[in-house]
Amino acid sequence: MSKKSFTNIENPALNFISTPKEEAQTESKKTQNVPVKLNPIYIETKSKRFNFLMQPSLYDKISNRARVENKSMSDLIHSVLDDYFDKN
Repeated sequence: MSKKSFTNIENPALNFISTPKEEAQTESKKTQNVPVKLNPIYIETKSKRFNFLMQPSLYDKISNRARVENKSMSDLIHSVLDDYFDKN
């Protein structure tokens, strides 16, 4: 019985093995597609969590409004708070 050669280019297993050069190319492609805010004032490294209680009726209003605007509830609340503090 002869040993199999894995150095043959026609070996289908080699299609699933990447080389360091190919990995470096895929890493550079990943970093090119990342949107970056140019102004460092707006770059935040980590979001904070804030839990609070609200009445079910207010929750339903926010949920319905977010659905109409095609946003998440978090995005809607965030934009409302941003607008509020920009005005004051």
